Amino acid sequence: MGSTCRLMFVLCLLGYGTGVLANDGYAVSGNVYNLKTGKLAYRELFTSLDENKEVQVNYAKPDGVIFARKTLNYSTEVFQPGFVLNDERDDEIVSAQFDGGRLLLTHGVKGNSQTKTLYETSKLIIDAGLDAFIQQQWPKLTAGKKIEFDAADARHLGIEKFVIREVDASVSPLAYKGAGENWKYFRVDTANKLSSIFTDPIYYAYDPNGLYLMRYQGRANIDNENGEAWDVRIEYEYF
Repeated sequence: MGSTCRLMFVLCLLGYGTGVLANDGYAVSGNVYNLKTGKLAYRELFTSLDENKEVQVNYAKPDGVIFARKTLNYSTEVFQPGFVLNDERDDEIVSAQFDGGRLLLTHGVKGNSQTKTLYETSKLIIDAGLDAFIQQQWPKLTAGKKIEFDAADARHLGIEKFVIREVDASVSPLAYKGAGENWKYFRVDTANKLSSIFTDPIYYAYDPNGLYLMRYQGRANIDNENGEAWDVRIEYEYF
């Protein structure tokens, strides 16, 4: 996969076996596990970037039934893909879409929705754009720099401040069996000291050969069956 396609993927990817992916045209897959139970929770399947600079994402239950779909649009900066997520389980919609120089954040359930308009967006990270941001900041991060960034939170109609830094494999929960010897590990914390008391950190594992995101641990970008936030661990594959 080329570097342009690799820039598309961040927090949550899932998948099927290689044969199914090849037949269905998916480019990236990952298995998402419930962090509490260790069981496979759902799968996410990403297509390649198409001629409209869009990526289609299918969320599937372990039995293969698709329950949610997302479209990512990379017509702007690679760290700012617009997106629309539709979850069929509770008729939920979550989106971040540009309208001129404005960014419209929308969240709704069963037809009741709210929208917030953001005007200062030049450095804002959106959804899967965090992967592109990490790749862009790779030299600084691997040199030991801590980097703060703002991320759009469409579900809560706001902006969250975070800080990311590289950590040693010995303190990363992602450095378990199967990890590459040269993988790089990163930790993301909320930049708000008070919020950090109540918020668990997010962890990433990258293969430096190609800057592939290989593993993730933290809050899922989609609710569980009860409409509640939950934490997951994700294993990635590229085709």
